[in-house]
Amino acid sequence: MSIPTGMKMYNSQLSPFAARCRAAIYAKDLDVQFIDLADPAHDEAFGRIAPMRKIPVLVDGETVVPESETICEYLEDKGQGRSLRPDSPAARAKMRLVARIADQYVMEPMGKLFGQINPSSRDPQLVAREIVELRKAMAWIEHYIEGPEFAVGGQFTLADCELVPVLFFFNEIGPMFGQARPFQELPRTESYFKAIGKYPAAEKVLSELHQALKRMMAG
Repeated sequence: MSIPTGMKMYNSQLSPFAARCRAAIYAKDLDVQFIDLADPAHDEAFGRIAPMRKIPVLVDGETVVPESETICEYLEDKGQGRSLRPDSPAARAKMRLVARIADQYVMEPMGKLFGQINPSSRDPQLVAREIVELRKAMAWIEHYIEGPEFAVGGQFTLADCELVPVLFFFNEIGPMFGQARPFQELPRTESYFKAIGKYPAAEKVLSELHQALKRMMAG
């Protein structure tokens, strides 16, 4: 039975940022209500509490927490469920480093590429530039990730919560730009991605992302 929290989170199933938070929620076995912003009935209430109007947003009573990294840290600080931080300061630093590389340096070029998936309106120069940046950032992930089962510290941590949706989109977007094997030069990251997909929280998030992407591509 999940741990009651009384919390709710404004969510989008295809958002990698919301998926990061769902991974933490599932791993901690927390009972959190997800509010899908695809439903316009929730738009007005969302605008009142979230002036940034960005997904996700966590609501815990009178406390409103935007931004995925802040939400994950807030859930950790609440102390409910298992900890998703390693024990040692060195492992915690590495966890934060891996998550930051993925969030800041992988997601930025990948987000720009996602806006170019339609070949008929594609900007070839932009695509070439962002693929270079994406490959560079992914090489950093390859360097720092530990694996084989978990990103850091031999346990499921906040780094895994970040990497699971990021690597999902990296794997999906590669073939759209002629890269049939996106992980070809990233053997450690590829092995990790295959292994982490068997962890229950990651498996659930990956299934949700697959279904949401399938719906989006179907129009």
